[in-house]
Amino acid sequence: MTERADYTDAEWATVVAAPVAIIAAVIGASPNGPVGISQEVGAAVEAFQQAATTRRDNPLIAALLVTLKGRFEAFTGKQPEDAAGAEIDIFALASDPAKALDACRAAGALLARKAPPPLAEELRAWLVELAHTVARAASEGGFFGIGGEQVTRKEQAIIAEIEQALAGSQTV
Repeated sequence: MTERADYTDAEWATVVAAPVAIIAAVIGASPNGPVGISQEVGAAVEAFQQAATTRRDNPLIAALLVTLKGRFEAFTGKQPEDAAGAEIDIFALASDPAKALDACRAAGALLARKAPPPLAEELRAWLVELAHTVARAASEGGFFGIGGEQVTRKEQAIIAEIEQALAGSQTV
């Protein structure tokens, strides 16, 4: 099962929720004000753009990026082409790390059950890489970003939980 068409809308919404949940959980683990949040969201967008080039051979990642693009374009008033993307409540995931981790667990379990192992593993690895990218995007603490921590202990802890949640039935 490697194509978007191989998943129901509900299943695909589960997969699409994972990167959104990861971004929300990492940002929420150690909030850093509007500038830091902008840097972290910007890093996520750059990671999406880079993956569109470097990971396009993985049809799961390619389809995921297309759906995410449509979901985020919905904020500008465009209708997402993929109905599954419209089902994701970004704000609910951002406000509750437990919901975000549950979204990662659900995606991990679905991928373990339905996706070919090499494709699922590459997607999981990319999602964990996304978490690290967001965490490193802005220094936390310090004075105007000087002397702060690049990745806080809270961010490290949530990334470890994300990795475990995504593992599905696999070992980390």
